Amino acid sequence: MTTPRTPARELFKELARTRSVDDVVAQLRQAVLSGRVPDGGRLPSERELAEVFGVSRATVREAIRVLEASGIVQVRLGAHGGAFVAKPGPDVMGLALSSLLTLQATTEAELAEFRFTFEQDNAELAARRITADQRGNLAELLAAARVAKHWKEVEQIDFAVHELLAVASGNSVRVAISQGIHDAVLRVFERTEPQPSSVQILRDDTIAVASAVLDGDPAAAQQAMREHMSRWVDDPSALPRRPLRA
Repeated sequence: MTTPRTPARELFKELARTRSVDDVVAQLRQAVLSGRVPDGGRLPSERELAEVFGVSRATVREAIRVLEASGIVQVRLGAHGGAFVAKPGPDVMGLALSSLLTLQATTEAELAEFRFTFEQDNAELAARRITADQRGNLAELLAAARVAKHWKEVEQIDFAVHELLAVASGNSVRVAISQGIHDAVLRVFERTEPQPSSVQILRDDTIAVASAVLDGDPAAAQQAMREHMSRWVDDPSALPRRPLRA
């Protein structure tokens, strides 16, 4: 079954002066984001778009590649192929944010400052909205934290808890942001030189946060996460102002 297409001239207008790939991308993106071309809908053919924009088919092809790379469009081959609108998932948005953090030379201090409130809100929302399956996964992480003895082991459990709470918040924007800062947070963890007491402190923090969420206590979950994240914000030695990409 073929997907009906709206004629190109009903969707777009000819480019007035400049005729760059960016101009074509801008109009195509707007048509998708505005819903004029619905999720799963097929864009007009390269030939139609080239005619209505007044550009070459090569320019249209490059614009579609840009949209495909950003996750907005999916290109299918074959007799019934073409460029179809795709709904970007959190992983696509997360990748874009991860690239931005790296290219902007965001520092560890800036990341910690952002996470201070972000992670608290994730914990508070997770305590309210966590599903049965997510509860089971969090309970497994809690059990593992209680018997973990080594820094790397506790560190990995803590990281997994943070990511699970973002998902359990039920907010796709939070999931995307969590995935976007994933690599940056890992780089900070890799640079961290644990003190002798660090294993016990991180384990206790992780247990406190997970327990509060499993108890369904939003206020306690938020407070436990606040105490956990404050260790990064209040300790200047833990927040060197190095670019995350270094």
